[in-house]
Amino acid sequence: MTNHRSLAFPVEWTINIPILKNPLLWFQLMIVALLSGSFLILLLAGLNLFESHWEQIPYSFTVGISVGVGLFATFALILVLLYHGGVPTRYILRDGYIEQHTLTRAKRAGNFLGMLGLLSGKSAGMTAAGSTLLARSREQIAVKWKSVDHIEVYPDRHEIRILDGWHTVMQIISPADQFDDVLQVIQEKTQKNGRQKKFVKNREMPVGTKLILSILSLIFGFLLFPRLPIHYVGLFTIVTILFALLSLWSGGLKQRIYGAILLALPIVGVIMAFYYGEVDMTPAGSIYALGMEVLFLGYFLWLGARTFFKGRI
Repeated sequence: MTNHRSLAFPVEWTINIPILKNPLLWFQLMIVALLSGSFLILLLAGLNLFESHWEQIPYSFTVGISVGVGLFATFALILVLLYHGGVPTRYILRDGYIEQHTLTRAKRAGNFLGMLGLLSGKSAGMTAAGSTLLARSREQIAVKWKSVDHIEVYPDRHEIRILDGWHTVMQIISPADQFDDVLQVIQEKTQKNGRQKKFVKNREMPVGTKLILSILSLIFGFLLFPRLPIHYVGLFTIVTILFALLSLWSGGLKQRIYGAILLALPIVGVIMAFYYGEVDMTPAGSIYALGMEVLFLGYFLWLGARTFFKGRI
């Protein structure tokens, strides 16, 4: 494979994707553990807020962090035990797309790794070669060249990542003596579609990101309903959630108007709470509850500013 122009498609090779020297895998594994621990923290801290047991909030954080660390250690141990020699994978470069096949030895942990995919909540994100490990019930994936926005190259690891705009859709590992030729083929195929300019002129938020932020808006808004140290009244909470969703799912001038309103609501609500004396820091654990409240209101401030300025911050 010294000159890829002289070779007809398909071009294929088989290689063991490493475990210990695979940053993408460990990053995805960390995200899985982080999301799981964060969900538990929100659940426990939310109960503390509603039951006015604010002094127990630090213990909720401790439990969530411990669970996240435990999950990461458990998953890492299982992956190393099952795949210490790497995951055998075949790549096939075709004229219109690239295929990735996980070979039979990787089936041993199919059910367990499928569970990881569910915990991560990102089915699309699990299609990276780290995704070959974190993945799943699927043993074969394919990515069309025209769907690729750009690539990232790591020559020291003979690794190429292809991205669709906001996440890695496939991690490609090639033999050292074929890396340059594989890279040339992928560069030519991804440059032909002309999508490299997307990041410059398109600030539209991906649908997946909108869904995640919508869920966070509902959760954080719901957790503002109990009476917290700064009393953010229920009407303001309802309106804040409403404009958060409107700013996420609208477009054009309306989106900027909704974003401006969302940006103003927490500021006005907090000012009114101080003006009317609706601030109470006397109960035990008030400082912890205030920290949670600042987090929730800060999220809505960030979301309002982001939509108002069309993703420039």
